[in-house]
Amino acid sequence: MRKFIKMTVAALLSALTVASASSCSGIIESTVEFQRDMHQSDYYRLDNVCETDDGYYILYGGHEAYFIEKETHRIALLCTKPECAHNDDTCNANISGGVLWESDGRLYYTNSTLLEEHGKLVDHGERIYSTALDGTDRRVVQDLEFEPSGSSTHVYPILHRGYVYFFYSGVFYRSPLGGKIKKRAEALWGEEIEGQKGSLQVYDSIPVGHNFTLWADGDFVYFMANVMQPDGTYKDTLFAFDTVKAEENKKDKKKDDDETAEPLVKQVWETPDADVVGEWTETGVSVTKWYVHDGYIYFYLSGGDYWRCELASGEYEKLADTHEVTPYGKAIFTDEYMCLLNSVPEDRSLPGFVIAEGSRYDYLHLVGGDTFYVYGLDGELLCELSLSTIYEQFDGVVNVEPIFCSDGGIYFVAEAETVIGGSETDQDNWFLAGGKKKYDYILCRADIETGEVEVIIDWERT
Repeated sequence: MRKFIKMTVAALLSALTVASASSCSGIIESTVEFQRDMHQSDYYRLDNVCETDDGYYILYGGHEAYFIEKETHRIALLCTKPECAHNDDTCNANISGGVLWESDGRLYYTNSTLLEEHGKLVDHGERIYSTALDGTDRRVVQDLEFEPSGSSTHVYPILHRGYVYFFYSGVFYRSPLGGKIKKRAEALWGEEIEGQKGSLQVYDSIPVGHNFTLWADGDFVYFMANVMQPDGTYKDTLFAFDTVKAEENKKDKKKDDDETAEPLVKQVWETPDADVVGEWTETGVSVTKWYVHDGYIYFYLSGGDYWRCELASGEYEKLADTHEVTPYGKAIFTDEYMCLLNSVPEDRSLPGFVIAEGSRYDYLHLVGGDTFYVYGLDGELLCELSLSTIYEQFDGVVNVEPIFCSDGGIYFVAEAETVIGGSETDQDNWFLAGGKKKYDYILCRADIETGEVEVIIDWERT
């Protein structure tokens, strides 16, 4: 079954201010704040979302851009060309890459770029691009690699208060949006080889060229790094950069040059041990989902409970015994809510399911889920939202992935698998029986106040 509201992007965007045709060369002034609640999805098919006053831009499958109107929840592909087949890079909706921002009437995204120049392919490395809100007028904004050699860690950058924060080969940088990074980028954390930007360094003799997640809240920009401990184990470790002190130091040249001054990037938290918060699926290594806001890190532990820690004092507080409503789960946050889906461990006894014990894939993978438990950020259980109508409407729903929560609704994708043709009764051997599988990726919205669940679009493929 396919439900898709046929509506032009021009109609959906009529209330939006279309960007001017001004040049993108040089520094671009921006007051945009990092959108914490839009950076919640762990789902590989839909993990790039940004919000505007009128709706949401999403990237499906890493290359198809859509706009969802906030008031009506209608969706449209970001292309108004009447003859466009929407299957190549001439389509306005073809935005390949990661990260979506909106700033001053333009969309920003990143992509690694190979261009044909003078008869050969030239690698320009990771770049920031911008486009008008209807997908037209694309421009190169900024490079994110000092040397496009493939050595970048490709950590998603963030835009916060006019600066782009990014990692390059284990070093943490910031640069004004649109600035040439070889001139304007500041190294904030990590050691650079003298005269050579971007060389992979070590932190306390621990290689750190991967596993960074950037975040921002108010005057602080954060990153989470998976750091090796002295005993050889790993812990997710949170670092904070004080933007206010950084600006004060810039004005006071002596402080800026003082090598003995207090560092602007500090470790402020690390994954707690079981004696602090109990056991969970990744005890002592990584929390299942985290959210930093107003000086606290809020985190959910699948197999455990819902907690927060005050970063200044290090004091922990359990906010809810979530294991009492669901032993495992997937969570997304906003400044107001923690939305918890009652996922279950994948059944590894199914035919064809083979994972070597102790391999990198030997972990607890969660699937399914038919109820959202909506908590206030303070831990009060506010309501339960049943997804039973989706299971009734679509055959073969096997998984649900929370994407984001905004404007009173939880957006999620339901995955369904059904066999077509062949011996439809033999689900285990459908391929040998001459059949094929149809996959549905169904974007839905659950209303927190009314409990209504609606289908926004069904992406089908076989």
